[in-house]
Amino acid sequence: MIYGNFLKPIVARVASTLAALILAACSAEQQTPDQADGRPSAAPDLIVINADTYTSDSAAPRVQAFAVTDGKFTAVGSTTDITALAGERTQVIDAAGRTVTPGFIDAHSHVSGNSPYVAGVDLAYIADKQEWLAMIAEADKRLPEGEWLVGGSWDHTLSDGEYPTKQMLDEVLPDRPAVLTHIDGHYAWANSKALEMAGVTPETEAPPGGEVVLDPETGDTTGILLEGAQQLVRRIVPNRTDAQRQEGLAEMYRYANSFGITGLHQMGGLDDYVHVVENGDPTMRIWYGFMNRGIIDGRGSSSPEEILAKQAEVAERVIATGKEAEEGPLLRIGFVKLINDGVLSAHTAVLSEAYSDRAGWLGEYIATPEELAAEVQALTAAGLPVAIHSIGDAAVSASLDAFEAAKENPVPFPNRVEHIEVIHDEDVQRFKDLGVVASMQPNHATNSIVYVPVRLGDHRTRRTYTWKSMLDAGVPLVYGADYSTSPLNPLIQIADAVFRVSPFGFNDGKPFHPEQAVTFEEALMAYTQSGASITPWKDEIGSITVGKWADFVLLDGTVPAPMDESFRELAVDATYFSGRQVYAKPE
Repeated sequence: MIYGNFLKPIVARVASTLAALILAACSAEQQTPDQADGRPSAAPDLIVINADTYTSDSAAPRVQAFAVTDGKFTAVGSTTDITALAGERTQVIDAAGRTVTPGFIDAHSHVSGNSPYVAGVDLAYIADKQEWLAMIAEADKRLPEGEWLVGGSWDHTLSDGEYPTKQMLDEVLPDRPAVLTHIDGHYAWANSKALEMAGVTPETEAPPGGEVVLDPETGDTTGILLEGAQQLVRRIVPNRTDAQRQEGLAEMYRYANSFGITGLHQMGGLDDYVHVVENGDPTMRIWYGFMNRGIIDGRGSSSPEEILAKQAEVAERVIATGKEAEEGPLLRIGFVKLINDGVLSAHTAVLSEAYSDRAGWLGEYIATPEELAAEVQALTAAGLPVAIHSIGDAAVSASLDAFEAAKENPVPFPNRVEHIEVIHDEDVQRFKDLGVVASMQPNHATNSIVYVPVRLGDHRTRRTYTWKSMLDAGVPLVYGADYSTSPLNPLIQIADAVFRVSPFGFNDGKPFHPEQAVTFEEALMAYTQSGASITPWKDEIGSITVGKWADFVLLDGTVPAPMDESFRELAVDATYFSGRQVYAKPE
């Protein structure tokens, strides 16, 4: 739907209100050092010394020490200089050579209180299907009678590459309904009980872009539901209570902090995030993507004026808590998330040349190029930045076409494309020319090595997961996990970006197109300052810089130089948010 001139007065009023609210918040949060040389006049609350500190600040990329006062970085420099600032009450952290980084900012995730980590069963990174069934049987024993089994994160490509079947689930769950999501979120595995309750039969028609997978020999349902067909079952799964979701989300905050994450570009669960800010202890900064055209989860589109009104409401409610004055930015609706194709593993990503293992099949658009362009035009005309899920090369081109058609519409923060697993060479430069951000997930590359060459053929694999090409072209690159489709831990993601080696030994354990690997510093930047730079908070978070909020991570060792596989042994010792410790590794 395209929205005409009658919306402009509404959009202007809401945008003006939001701008005033954000300006007021920024004014309340802004602090400056008392002395002209940038150092505080009083002793700092905390100093970190003898550290191997990567700041993500080009003005001083490596330092030994820094100081924190009132939740902000107030000095950086040598251990000698920073130690001299300490007073009697200053907390001193001697890093003893360990590495310190800015707090990580995950630029694409779906962290919510419904995560498999806190509900149902989590099968992530388990290859053996018999182990899946054992874990499912164990979950069945602890769940109340009648409750659905949810969760999943299973990945059949780690074992035999064959979809699991409803019969496998039926063996361990004959009476409890179950629907378990694949790790990439684009298809689900249901048992017979769930299909029966949902009325799904071989004759059931799936939504556009979706498929109820049938057994080619018997014609019966297999239990696998692709894309929008998932909703045929999900729509009857009872909702978790508000309290369950909110408690689960609070736990997920702590879980993310345990990996050093202090910022998140989040899609989904908005009301629960507002609840955490208003009633809990928010220890992450959430740049929120409003989900639109929600075909997979069954939600419809919202109009630009509805999104702008919600954006203003959330900003007002967050500011009213007063928490941002003490700890910096906490939550804003910043962009709108759209989807135009699926995933390579399920043959639902849209390609410009047929799949190598499925003759004549290009994939099927969830939103056609024409629909996508109309939606982007309407949203950007209202001043709303857009992020588009695009994995296949044809889908990526369609997203860039939509942004190019709307390039006269100014937006306050960059438009972006999410995932970009295969891309035409010429489209890399188009990202740069259009000022579009590449939002990518390193572990998607190392985890898909087993099937990407099969889907695309060797001639196309050099155009997959092109992180280095993006950086070389000057394209803004941000990294995230797309949790729960891959591990939330940024250290795992950074290792995958640097080494491009499968954790399961695929590709004979060799790097997958190592010419697209990046350095540790480049990967760290994509997980810190780059994620901040595409938000209104670029001068407040993202690096260890005087005047910014003191979000930082202390690792339990030192990043090796030169970089080697010992990096994978590192873990987070402690995470600090606005200068206070929000995670410490158990002893």
